[in-house]
Amino acid sequence: MVQLRSLFEAGESAWIIGEQYADVPGLVREETLECLQMVLPDGVRVPDSDIEIVKLADTNAEEMEALTTLAFPGFFRQRTCAMGSYYGVRSPSGELIAMGGERLKLEGFTEISAVCTHPAFRGRGLAAAIIWQVVREHRKEGVVSWLHVASTNRRAQELYLRMGFEEIRRVTLHRVSRGA
Repeated sequence: MVQLRSLFEAGESAWIIGEQYADVPGLVREETLECLQMVLPDGVRVPDSDIEIVKLADTNAEEMEALTTLAFPGFFRQRTCAMGSYYGVRSPSGELIAMGGERLKLEGFTEISAVCTHPAFRGRGLAAAIIWQVVREHRKEGVVSWLHVASTNRRAQELYLRMGFEEIRRVTLHRVSRGA
């Protein structure tokens, strides 16, 4: 972990998973987040949707970061979209109002991440439609869909449970940054 400090530039932070956090000289623990890790069983049927979903690209990074910062700050950066496929929903005026995609890819498992909806457009099924789009792609690839959700985010947890996701375990994340 001591070598980890050398990977950070000033003002940069990252999340480290682990029940315990060992203090490391030169790194500052900024916050701790308890999360549920959830998985979607193979037997869950993927419904059709009539919501128009668009594929997002690196050229959309700025508006993707702005939306995630508004909805759930700290987990999406300009280059996060390079980690996987991302999808979105636009308002009639063209504004990105909901999105989600992929982040961690492990053998046989791909994480659904950055699912968020602009507060003015919540409750319309946009997040679920995007999640189902990501799941469709995962099923084509033969991978299992999984995700993390903050233990305090009851609204998202309830959505995921209604969709058929199951809690596998609880994990602790620590956001760390390079000290002065």
